[in-house]
Amino acid sequence: MIAIELELLSGRYIATAYNDREAAEWPPHPARLFSALVDAWAAGEPTSGEGEGERMALVWLERQEAPRIAASASDEIARRTVVPVFVPVNDTSVIREPSATREKLAAAEETLALRGTPAASDKALAKATKDRAALQKKLAADTAKATAAPAKISKADLEAAEELFPDRRGKQARTFPSVTPAEPRVTFVWAGEPEAALREALARLLTRLTRLGHSSSLVAARLVAACEAPRFAPSPDGELLLRGVAPGQMDRLLSAHRLHQGVESRVLPCTFVRYLEGVGSGSTETPRSVFDDEWIVLARQEGPRLPSLSTVGVAHQLRRALLAGGGEPMSEAISGHAADGAAATKPHLAVVPLPDVGGSYSHGGILGVALVLPREMTGEERAQILRAIGELERRARTEEDGAAEGDGDDPEFRLLLGAAGELRLARVVWGEHRTEGLRASTWCRASRRWATATPIALDRNPGDLHDADAGKRAKAFDVATELVAEAVTRIGLPAPAEIDVLRSCVLPGTEKPQRFPRFPISQERPQRVLVHARLRFEEAVRGPMLLGAGRYLGLGLCRPVDQGFRGRRRA
Repeated sequence: MIAIELELLSGRYIATAYNDREAAEWPPHPARLFSALVDAWAAGEPTSGEGEGERMALVWLERQEAPRIAASASDEIARRTVVPVFVPVNDTSVIREPSATREKLAAAEETLALRGTPAASDKALAKATKDRAALQKKLAADTAKATAAPAKISKADLEAAEELFPDRRGKQARTFPSVTPAEPRVTFVWAGEPEAALREALARLLTRLTRLGHSSSLVAARLVAACEAPRFAPSPDGELLLRGVAPGQMDRLLSAHRLHQGVESRVLPCTFVRYLEGVGSGSTETPRSVFDDEWIVLARQEGPRLPSLSTVGVAHQLRRALLAGGGEPMSEAISGHAADGAAATKPHLAVVPLPDVGGSYSHGGILGVALVLPREMTGEERAQILRAIGELERRARTEEDGAAEGDGDDPEFRLLLGAAGELRLARVVWGEHRTEGLRASTWCRASRRWATATPIALDRNPGDLHDADAGKRAKAFDVATELVAEAVTRIGLPAPAEIDVLRSCVLPGTEKPQRFPRFPISQERPQRVLVHARLRFEEAVRGPMLLGAGRYLGLGLCRPVDQGFRGRRRA
């Protein structure tokens, strides 16, 4: 075991969440710590013998399993109110950076870094060697010219120089989210045990680590023999999504730095790891449905604000677009049909519009769409659905910008909805969206109580739920309750202890079942009865929970809730 302890010298941790500029990160992410260690290594003497030993220590660290984290609980930290602060912008007008030459030099160096691999041809290596020498000479000349004092100082030079003073520069809004934990210490614990030389190298690196996050977030770092029981642990049941590292992380950071040079905008290379908060995290496995909680989320960018009543229509249109862009043959796990055209016999792709429900000010409109995949899906089937999305994005770029195939990187496309207009959707490519309703964790976290955001389409007619005869009406509700229980067990979850079937709304922002359009849309198929429901389980279960005959088109979407209720108890 190896443990790194960070003491927050100011008592605060100042770091912005990766998906929300107005929120603070907590606990500190392992990828942020690793990046700080790489920075400490690069600021030292990386070409010396000790520098090589420290590099090997970092390579060892990036290959370890995600660490457990000992830190104050999420409810034991004070979050500072975030307000915009207007600060002077950095000067870019007096000395012009020869960025074009630097980028060409970085490209040549990347080619040379492939020496000895199948990807590097002799011709390409020879050209890169020649270009590097010329570009290094040109970069030095351009830099000297840009920084040299002018032979004659003009009025324009004086005016430009005045812009260097902070009070003359333009101001830009910045935010500095901060948390103050109850205990100003954070400890990262890895299960692996490094060799003595690697441990010593890590200890040297930690003596040079001065900050984590913002430059004002000062830390003292050290190796420790033991620590209190970690509160945050990697777990597939986790609700926290933290940025972690994987083999090759150091090379990715160095490659990224050659491009941005610490000046240009950048995105921290990382892998996302789910963490569970609480002592003993991950010791038991929570029951899960047949659907995966690693969603592909498409956020609404522009277009009509559609109500949840449009759930099935939007899902139908997006499903058709994906099937058209996915090529042939389309996997059964995506199309929902076997090769002979019969209905699939195993779980397949669900296209689920995500409504804004559950909050005091929820408006019920569709925020975006989630592509929910079955957990049994193969890697090739997942790749096929990603190719289908990529084809929609490529078409959008070509149609709108006249770009050649493969140009651009904007993951956005259009969904035509007939008379309703055009909906523009963009794929969420980094972690989770800042909007709560577009986060998979919002819908999938472990809970004992759940409620429907869209009504369940029952598998058969339970009888008249509106019958004037109280006895017949009660019997219909009993049958509906059993049908909901069957729908729950059909997706691999234990039967609920209590079920409350409702004809009215359950969560703020939801719509009454009778207001939803006919399901299925086809008049040739029998119409399904739609109901809302609240569920209580004996133990916490994880989502996603999609119930009933319309589960692959967004009906029967459930959300975990905390408030209790009294429903029909099942024998």
